[in-house]
Formats: sequence, structure tokens, C-alpha cells
Amino acid sequence: MIVVLCGPGGVGKGTVAAEVVRRVPMLELSRSWTTRAIRPGESPDAYTFVTRERFVAAVEAGFFLEWEEFGGQLYGTPRPEGGVGSVLLEIDARGATTVRRLEPSSLIIGLEPPSLEVLRDRMARRGDGEHHIERRLAIASEEMVLARTVADHIVVNGDLANTVEEVVGLIEAWMVARSRG
Repeated sequence: MIVVLCGPGGVGKGTVAAEVVRRVPMLELSRSWTTRAIRPGESPDAYTFVTRERFVAAVEAGFFLEWEEFGGQLYGTPRPEGGVGSVLLEIDARGATTVRRLEPSSLIIGLEPPSLEVLRDRMARRGDGEHHIERRLAIASEEMVLARTVADHIVVNGDLANTVEEVVGLIEAWMVARSRG
């Protein structure tokens, strides 16, 4: 079973996903691959950081469930391994659209910021440069519109505790419904 948490960069997907996985033990977080450099202060296990050559070889081998190029960098979600019960993907809305097409029964939850100004502040706090922030904000509204077309639910990430509680509730309800057939 695949659960997707999608939304624009800086919305808090990683923070929410880490808390959700902590609270829902049968859910395993998929670690995406990227060719971008690690950000200052970013955890080295936030992504599998690889060269473009290694990433392209993985694409050619059919390793990814979905992958995208954004800002000149490649990002991809490995296919879930056999034996994994439920997996949580933390990806953008374009990737969620691909997952919906390939795995129609997946649960897709879109995360949105309370406002674009809050989104700007979050990106600045995580160390993104002004040029990067402006570029990401320019497409954030489009990403949110796309997420609304593909997501089963939209959650506004204003307060972390409330957001996590809402997302966990949605996932648990979905899992119960799936187990009943």
C-alpha cells in the first residue's frame, strides 16, 4: 500500500513525514534519491545523494517508481521493495500524479502552507537562497493546484502537531477501509 504526501518545496513534507512514520509503525518512509547537493544543516539521510551518472543508470534499470527533473537536478522515488507493508512517499505534486496513474489505489494527501508568505519564511529558515526561494514561490501555486486535482485530501500545515494528527487520522482510516476490502 502506498501513501503519498505531496506539496510544494518548503511546505514541511519532511518534518510531517518523519512524525507520521514515528506514529504509524506499519508505515515505512521511502527515501528519495537526488542529484542535488546537501543543504547546510540538512540531515545526510534526508535523501540518497548521488551523481547524475548513477541516477541515470538507476532510471535506465527501472529502479524508480517515479522521477522528475527540477531546477536542473534529478529527484526519484525508488520502487517499494518486496515485503514492505505500507510505504510513505514524500514527493512533489507531479510525482504524485505519476503515482496515481501507476498505483490508482494509493492514498494521496496534499500539504499546503497557510500562505505563500509562510512558505517563503520556511524556505528562508531552512537556508534556501533568495533566488531559489523566488523560483520555488513562482511555481508553488501551480503545484498546489495540481495537488488538488490528484489528492484524496488536502491538509493545511499551519501547526505541526495538528497537521500530523490530521494526516495520521487520514492514513489510519484509509488503512482500516483497505483491510475491510
